[in-house]
Amino acid sequence: MQKKDCRQTFSIVASLALILFFLITAVHFWSFNQAFYDSEHAKLTLYGKPISEHIGITDDQLKDLTAFTLAYLNDKDASLDLQMKVKGEMREVYTDDEKAHMIDVRNLNLAANRLWVISLLIIVGYAVFYLIKKYPLSDLYSSYKKVLKYGLLFLAVLGSWILIDFDSFWTAFHHVFFAGNDLWILDLRKDILIMIVPPEFFNHLVITITVTFFVLLLSPIVLYRLFVKRKSA
Repeated sequence: MQKKDCRQTFSIVASLALILFFLITAVHFWSFNQAFYDSEHAKLTLYGKPISEHIGITDDQLKDLTAFTLAYLNDKDASLDLQMKVKGEMREVYTDDEKAHMIDVRNLNLAANRLWVISLLIIVGYAVFYLIKKYPLSDLYSSYKKVLKYGLLFLAVLGSWILIDFDSFWTAFHHVFFAGNDLWILDLRKDILIMIVPPEFFNHLVITITVTFFVLLLSPIVLYRLFVKRKSA
């Protein structure tokens, strides 16, 4: 492989790693943002009642339960076994099916964590390599623009799908990432897990993540033009 081709390949790999890094960053920032959950819980209702009231717990209990559940997703040794007073009676919060589904969700999240670290290492390694070799930043900029075209096209199609028919998108998402079981199909009338994060919550979450991802995708282009291209002009 010629030197120029090798540089271009490295630039494309780094660009793809940067896009993956942005995606996982956007997903994790909002998916584990307690303030976002609190805001959604304050405005969403289930069957005409606030979420906490529909579940049969207080607002503080809902906040604590949300924090407990989110912490579980980042700890491979954690357990979802939890007793809580619900509608005046002590009970196990999550059923066996809910716990089994959350194992799948946790495994997916932990895999995403590993991909985030790998993508970051590729980006840092690329930066160090280019600093040592004193290659121009325009190499990455050019490759990133090429890759970004496909990324934005994918995002446009995905965003349109989400806005037009979120239910079919959400179903397809689960068929892809949780293939082989239907544990993700929960009942809003009896399963607390889905009461905490009902479909409308996920609609708002996915839209927020998509917008954030779009902004992050464009940020390298904006920063390059503001600080690098303008400086060299």
